[in-house]
Amino acid sequence: MPETTFTPFDAEAGLILATRLPGDATDFTSNRRSWPDLAAPADGPPLWVHLDRTKDRAKRWFHDESGLDHLAADALLDEQTRPGAQAIDSGLMVILRGVNLNPGAEPDELITIRLWLEPTRIITLRQFRFQTIADLRALAQEGKAPRTPGAFLAAVADSLTDRLGPVVENLAELLDDIEESMLEREGDDAGTRARLASIRRQAIALRRFLVPQRDALHSLANTPSALLTARDQSMLRISAEQTARAAEALEEVRDRAAVTSDEVRARHEARIGKTLYLLTVVATIMLPLGFVTGLLGINVGGLPLAESPWGFVIVCAALVALGVVEIVLFRRMRWL
Repeated sequence: MPETTFTPFDAEAGLILATRLPGDATDFTSNRRSWPDLAAPADGPPLWVHLDRTKDRAKRWFHDESGLDHLAADALLDEQTRPGAQAIDSGLMVILRGVNLNPGAEPDELITIRLWLEPTRIITLRQFRFQTIADLRALAQEGKAPRTPGAFLAAVADSLTDRLGPVVENLAELLDDIEESMLEREGDDAGTRARLASIRRQAIALRRFLVPQRDALHSLANTPSALLTARDQSMLRISAEQTARAAEALEEVRDRAAVTSDEVRARHEARIGKTLYLLTVVATIMLPLGFVTGLLGINVGGLPLAESPWGFVIVCAALVALGVVEIVLFRRMRWL
């Protein structure tokens, strides 16, 4: 979706936007709402309020002035969260995670989006910029955003799931490339082991949050709620199934990376063992030759061929013959 021109309503205080769904272009220009205008409407289309939770003014409004239950507000403002969903009175608290597409983000980083939904108001909180929210905001500027809290939640879940797919596929493709390169060549290198470790670490980190997110979406899809229509729950069920497939794919990537890492390690150890074996054989061949040359080098009388002009040549020939005999013997014993 193309990016539309947008300026936050009050960036310093943390009010990013506030508009009645499905949105209106004038809400983003001449009729911008301020903090006193963020109370839940008595009726009519729901009000969507998007806040930057890192700003003190936004946190104070959300906790003390929004009218939310303090336990729900504390849970949504908590630094340490995991995906989940819980109904509180007539509202619904949802915490989801999505891929961080911001510049400089780590490939395995999932950032949190926090939502509070009630019949006439939706509040979303962010710490980092979310492309999913940016797309919904662009739709609201055109008056095309989802019209109900349930449809809004389903759209968020669907967008998060869609953006997760390419990340999982990329990990699988990277692993495929490593496995193919191992089939083409016998050796391995430190770079391959480092890449395998990185892929395995990313798969573990992503799956850690996708499993509870899958469970949360399944719960939303199968638990009756006044905020969710049958269509909304069907869309959430699809998102839950897609998330489940992504979690299973990550589990497969993790296991494949572990097996491939074991294979790389086994090849490395086999190569070291082969090298040590060859060095041992060479040392064994040289041992009697060194013994003979050492014996002939002692400074005492009576050494054979000491006065013969052909002594050196004869000794060298004898050593060569001894080496050949050893090699033949080792081959018969299947040491070589």
